Amino acid sequence: MDKRKRDTLFTLARSGAAAVIAAVSGSERAAAQVSSSDGWVDPTQLGAIADGAAHPLSARYATLEQAQAVYPFVTRLDSEIDGCAIQAALDASTKVRLPAGKFRISDTLSVRSNTEVQGAGTETVLTWTRENPSDRFAMFRAANSSAIRLQGFSAVDTSGSAGGYVFSGVRVVNVNVEQISADRMALAMFNPSDGQTYASVSSDLASGTSNVSSDVHVTGCSATNIANSDEPRAAALFAFCVGWSVTDCKFTNTPFGVQWWGGDSDPNVNGALTNARKCADGTITNVQVSNCTAGVWGSMGSNVKIAGCNIDSASDVGIDFEGCTNSSASQNTVSNCVNGNFACFWWNVDVSIVGNTSRQSRADYPHLRVYNASQATSNRSITINGNTFITDQTIGVIDTAYGSVDTLEFSNNQLTDTRIDFSDNTLRSVTVADNRLVFTRAAADPMNAIEIGSLYGNGLGVAARNIVESKATQPPDSVALYLWSDDPASDSQFQVVDNQTSGFPIDLVTDSWSTNPTKTSYFTIQGNTFGSGVYRKEDHGARSSVSVLRSNQGISN
Repeated sequence: MDKRKRDTLFTLARSGAAAVIAAVSGSERAAAQVSSSDGWVDPTQLGAIADGAAHPLSARYATLEQAQAVYPFVTRLDSEIDGCAIQAALDASTKVRLPAGKFRISDTLSVRSNTEVQGAGTETVLTWTRENPSDRFAMFRAANSSAIRLQGFSAVDTSGSAGGYVFSGVRVVNVNVEQISADRMALAMFNPSDGQTYASVSSDLASGTSNVSSDVHVTGCSATNIANSDEPRAAALFAFCVGWSVTDCKFTNTPFGVQWWGGDSDPNVNGALTNARKCADGTITNVQVSNCTAGVWGSMGSNVKIAGCNIDSASDVGIDFEGCTNSSASQNTVSNCVNGNFACFWWNVDVSIVGNTSRQSRADYPHLRVYNASQATSNRSITINGNTFITDQTIGVIDTAYGSVDTLEFSNNQLTDTRIDFSDNTLRSVTVADNRLVFTRAAADPMNAIEIGSLYGNGLGVAARNIVESKATQPPDSVALYLWSDDPASDSQFQVVDNQTSGFPIDLVTDSWSTNPTKTSYFTIQGNTFGSGVYRKEDHGARSSVSVLRSNQGISN
């Protein structure tokens, strides 16, 4: 035996692959050349053909026993030889190099700890060939393992399956999925230990009882043409994970782009504010998602940061927080999402929408909307600051028409042909301050540029230092500022301070709709500059409201 073959067998023997090599025929054994210096194994050295054509084990072995002599793990003769050779390489070494070629894979490949799989870029193509009825199956799978890296190849599903992922990690730690492009497959999903539910999941990494995936990352990847299944998939899914990220990725024609899951945000299930949010410390940066159901969204997350992303054309929502705490969306560009470019659902605490650009072209597509099946103000605090909202061809809206919120701050935003409607739901403290609203076209019907209403629980509504300007002639009865409350249990307070309005038929309308003759609304109207000179005090409730006017220009004080 020459020195190269001796070194080869010695290297494989150290890594547990001697049984595989010993069972290969003489010609195949001669082809098995593995560098003893760096330990990388090439599946073509273990029988892979990688020409894109079907090569089942039955084409090479007459019986299953003969195939198992070479690939002990196989259970069927219709398994693709390419996939078997990759699994043999994974069993033989923790360093597997996939050369340029077209590999066919029909069975999930098992990955152990400390493994690196490296392809030759887009010239390495892995094709999934076996139809799988499962909503969630994987080309590569790792469980209860750590320190794994997959990088530098393309994956495609030609089987007609609807639920495939390139990689599935079950209670894994320190996993990187990098520079992988997928067609008709999603990229990666990370889960806790098998069979875990919200109640049994422990996401406290310091407790010693944690059973979630952590330190898991998807970077520089793309995925397209992901089919809908009974359980729609995200290109990257993080279920009960701690310390996770998606960076520099592009997803098109997919049910979801990125999704996190730390429990069901329905307060009747897991979403009560006293319950832990069990998907934590995630970042989603520079991700593009287009033609999707939902772009970037999740349930029961804590410390989730979405930054620098571009979401376009979602049939549901663009960026959505459901039952999340201490989470933010900043410097993103979102457009043409049917149920809201931005959305908050159920009970959130300290969610901020900052420095984003939102663009819509239909009046019935909201820029931002609060959704909630409950009228309670347990949906605690939302901050919307420094954003740009632009509506093309019509007048758009930002509203709370479908959900309540305890504290809502809307400040320093620039709005073009976009109105604000914080009313028609239970609100407690609403501040609309330092915004500029410009209308370049006329509304089809009378509208309110800024509306704050339906305050409850000793509510406070503030409209301060806003500039509201219409460059088009608006329909009669259109109002720049409309403030009202209908709380039957307590008085409501409003402050209308230092605003500037122009181009509207009516500058200000205040109203009390309370049916309780002992409760009403109080309005402090001070330092405003009103262009049309029209203020209407309209009291439709059982008791007149109280208005105090000081130092306003354009109306009588």
